Amino acid sequence: MDHFYLLDLVFDALTSERPYKKAWSVEDAIKVLEEESGKHFDPSLVPLFKEILPQVLEIKERFCEPEISED
Repeated sequence: MDHFYLLDLVFDALTSERPYKKAWSVEDAIKVLEEESGKHFDPSLVPLFKEILPQVLEIKERFCEPEISED
């Protein structure tokens, strides 16, 4: 799997609400990526991901799924 794609998948999973969990804040998700840099993520890619974060958030907002109701 492409290493950069893996970063995006993890970021999306952490910052998206699911029926079984609340969405994490962007800040908390970035903190995890930084902490796992060099362990689970290529350390050269985490800074690049942070550079394009505004575009990632724009795309995420454009294609976001509706919130899950608790009914």
